Amino acid sequence: MNAFMRKATQILLGTTLIYTGTLHLTSSRQEFQAQVPPWAPFTPDFIVLASGVVEIALGLALISLQRRKVVGIATAAFFIAIFPGNISQFVNGIDAFGLNDDRARAIRLLFQPLLMLWALWSTTAMPKGSFRRFWNFVKKTIRENKAATAIGFLIGGVGTRFLEDGNLLVTTVLTGIATVLTLGITVIAKRVFR
Repeated sequence: MNAFMRKATQILLGTTLIYTGTLHLTSSRQEFQAQVPPWAPFTPDFIVLASGVVEIALGLALISLQRRKVVGIATAAFFIAIFPGNISQFVNGIDAFGLNDDRARAIRLLFQPLLMLWALWSTTAMPKGSFRRFWNFVKKTIRENKAATAIGFLIGGVGTRFLEDGNLLVTTVLTGIATVLTLGITVIAKRVFR
């Protein structure tokens, strides 16, 4: 049953990617361009077209059920690669796809990690016990870096004050992102400067 559910959700994800990739190339091309960060190295149209082709290719690979782990990792990596576009849309307050306020754009940010997990889980690319190990890593990192955690909370809280819609969800998302970035920088700096 579990194997069937994984394959079914993998095919569903593949179908969704094919559909979304097709929208990149056709009717929603301009809306996708609005999500491209201004600092991106290529033109927004090129990025939208290229990401559409990649989405269709990943979707077809997911539906084929071949090389599942490799395809799952590639799909999760793709979701990571396009995440700056979602962040840019949130930070710059860009309206697209009905995301016309900070709350809607913040909720959209929460879905990207879920898509990554969906790709990894459905393709069996995520080893057993990954969640438990990850959660233990997070607790240990926070415990060992209390100052960085506090700084991340402060940056997120202060950053929210500059937004017009300082509701709880936006504050939570922005604080979470700021805290993760602060902790990440701290952990990397500790390893580099050992």
